[in-house]
Amino acid sequence: MELLTKAQNTMTGKKTQYRIKTKKLCYRLSSTVDQFKWLFKREVTPKAYILKNVNFEARPGEITAIAGASGAGKTTLLEIVAGMIPLSSTAGQVIVNDQPMNAQHFRRVSGYVTQEEALFPLLTVEETLLYSARLRFHGVHQKATARVSELLRELGLQHVADVRIGSESNRGISGGEKRRVSIGVDLVHDPAVLLLDEPTSGLDSSSALDVALLLKTMASTQGFVLGTIFMNAANDPRRAKLQTQIGFFAFSLTFLMSSATEGLPIYLQERRILMRETSRGAYRISSYVISNTLVFLPFLLGVALLYATPVYWLVGLRREIDGFLYFSLVVWMVILMSNSLVACFSALVPNFIMGTSLVAGLMGSFFLFSGFFIPKEDIPSYWTFMHYLSLFKYPLECFLINEYGGEQGRRRCLQSVGGDCILYGDWFLMQQGLKPSQKWINLGIMLGFIIGYRWLGFLILWYRSYRISK
Repeated sequence: MELLTKAQNTMTGKKTQYRIKTKKLCYRLSSTVDQFKWLFKREVTPKAYILKNVNFEARPGEITAIAGASGAGKTTLLEIVAGMIPLSSTAGQVIVNDQPMNAQHFRRVSGYVTQEEALFPLLTVEETLLYSARLRFHGVHQKATARVSELLRELGLQHVADVRIGSESNRGISGGEKRRVSIGVDLVHDPAVLLLDEPTSGLDSSSALDVALLLKTMASTQGFVLGTIFMNAANDPRRAKLQTQIGFFAFSLTFLMSSATEGLPIYLQERRILMRETSRGAYRISSYVISNTLVFLPFLLGVALLYATPVYWLVGLRREIDGFLYFSLVVWMVILMSNSLVACFSALVPNFIMGTSLVAGLMGSFFLFSGFFIPKEDIPSYWTFMHYLSLFKYPLECFLINEYGGEQGRRRCLQSVGGDCILYGDWFLMQQGLKPSQKWINLGIMLGFIIGYRWLGFLILWYRSYRISK
């Protein structure tokens, strides 16, 4: 029946008109943490109703306004009507053209402008609209360009077409102009129904850091500063210098791992846009995860080289080109691991505060069980699994093997109390229970972490999208 209606509308050139009703609509949150209700199947005693026995009607050709005090449930009602809240979690009826609502189809033919702007801060106004238009028109560039030009004129945005959206830390267009851009994003496919939450609001969009510039600056600066602090720590064969150099490896890993959390606000902002676009069938979750991974690979390689180049030579590590290349490769893998971890948990957490708390707690646990503070033999058996899950363990071992293993490592000697010369590399690696061959095995394990966290993040995003589309 739906296909027949579409065919008739195509033949007559008329757009389908929609009459939307709700009958005795009820909705309430369970006492499970609201943001994680999609993760748990077990329900407990529910909370009070947000909506109770709401009857609502919006007729075609009319502008319908919903008025009420703050917290009255206006946004919740719009999210249900827009198909953003699963109908399975509501009671009552949502009817479109005298038929039970098909949320998946309705999202494709309607537009929903949320109260908070979900826009990419580094894109210009024209690029933002063109990005949305090309998704909706499936890459037909000429049609998308024409539609964007029309919208820029209709929304009065021509004078800021080449200006970036911006954020709180990166000034761009005004709050009112952002609101018009958000409306334009949902108008590109000429929806039959347009729903607007707080249409006159002019609030700024949520802040997002310019991760690219920030990480590049931090990497090059921190690499130089650390190099001057630990300069020539390896040239003295005393044990104190050995401990200093191992401390440098540990601090480097802490810095590289923690710097990736700067990308958390960007991932959270992208998630809002992703959920909106995938719910309307613009693209798939897998497309986002794959493209996001591929885009970050060369960028994070640049960050790794910016950090590794000054610090490796200033600290006085093994002065062979193969040692430097392997050190740089390990740094790159470390950054990719932490980036994948943050990407994974940004798909799970509800907001930035909980995200930073969770990631910081995990990083601290990984560092504690890495073997730097407590040897593996001294870790209680019921905590041993954390040693093998630690993201610090494998790169730390790679650094040690790269510096003290192989022929170059064996040329050094450590003076014992009796004056005898002990083979530095062999002795030290034996004390740590390491073999030179582990340097490549550990890289393989690190690659497994990168793929594993990306895959887990994909599954979480897919399930979130699936819950919305139900």
